[in-house]
Amino acid sequence: MIGIDGLESVIPIRPLLLLSIGFASLYVVTRTTSKLRLFSPSQKPVDTVHGTDIKISRILVYPIKSCAGTDLQTSAYDQEGFEFDRKWMIVDLEKNKQLSARDNRGIKLVRVFPLIKRDPSSPTGGVLEVTFPDSPDTPSFSIPLNPTEEQLSTWDVHAGFDLWGWSTEGYIVESADPGALETPSEILSEYVGRPVLLVMNTPTPRPITEPMPFDPARLAYEGGPSVRYPDFSPFLIVSNASLEDAEAKVWAMARGEFEQKVAGCKPDDPAPPLNDWARKDAKKLLMERFRPNVVVSGVNEPFGEDDWQEIVTLDNRTFVLPARCPRCMFPNVDTESGLRDSQMPNNAMMQYRKVEAFAPSKYCFGMYMIPAESSGVLSVGDQILVTRSAVNPKLTDA
Repeated sequence: MIGIDGLESVIPIRPLLLLSIGFASLYVVTRTTSKLRLFSPSQKPVDTVHGTDIKISRILVYPIKSCAGTDLQTSAYDQEGFEFDRKWMIVDLEKNKQLSARDNRGIKLVRVFPLIKRDPSSPTGGVLEVTFPDSPDTPSFSIPLNPTEEQLSTWDVHAGFDLWGWSTEGYIVESADPGALETPSEILSEYVGRPVLLVMNTPTPRPITEPMPFDPARLAYEGGPSVRYPDFSPFLIVSNASLEDAEAKVWAMARGEFEQKVAGCKPDDPAPPLNDWARKDAKKLLMERFRPNVVVSGVNEPFGEDDWQEIVTLDNRTFVLPARCPRCMFPNVDTESGLRDSQMPNNAMMQYRKVEAFAPSKYCFGMYMIPAESSGVLSVGDQILVTRSAVNPKLTDA
């Protein structure tokens, strides 16, 4: 057997070399796998990660709560979420609480369009321009993106309004145009047909009130997570695969194809009346109905993100995913028409997405997401690594 320098050797060099390379490769693979996927002996990678090239495909922010969202290519964030996400809110003065598009009092808000217009040369960094494309008689207005301390000193604070059981406060927003004839609150009051105030969040933190099972020690800042005016979490993350699956289920239910539906549906249920959902592809289930901040591609299985507990970007920005997001009736509002659908997608998704232990009566779509660091930047195209995951127990109807 030929060894070194052509000499015969009892021990074959090439097999030893290959064996050494093999052990080294196995070590590298093992180390890489253990870094990206942390599993207990009873868990299988195929049940948890659901993707090999997961990337951010969309970044969405909703500057004014319940109003239309806007796509961004990149956005800075802090521990309360993306820079301008739900920084502003509309208060229903008759009830002294948030005005939400999830009910008829505020449904018109989904057709209010805030646009972020940056201007580095401006002391306020630009303006938020608000337009009303379905209401030509309603004048547009602009407000400062980042009001100066001098401006804020002249703005009143409205305190004590209710946001999901939490007594909240906000600056009453003034126009960026000092010569404006009407205030933003007056314009919005005329548009929705009731007295309202447009407010901007103050520095006073609002803690997360939803019960979420995670260890605050995993965060690199004190005080725990807080939010501006989102319901319960700084971010919501959803996969394209989940939306596609939900859309297919809605179409199937609308066509009366109950025998093709998941367990829990009764084959003898009467078929619903024919509508736009029943005509396949006639109506799309838009992602904007679910209000995500981060949309990801590359997830192989619908709702694969259900099992994620921690994700990391390639520049080592870490996010904790403590729980699924239980949904209200907001997704039944068509963000393109401003009309509410009495059935979809709620009826279809209640059949198979009642999966969260702390909210057994609601269907879930998307995962709450909390930044582990106090600041950072996310961009479309950023790769996501799943660094901690576990098979999430799923509740199903008996």
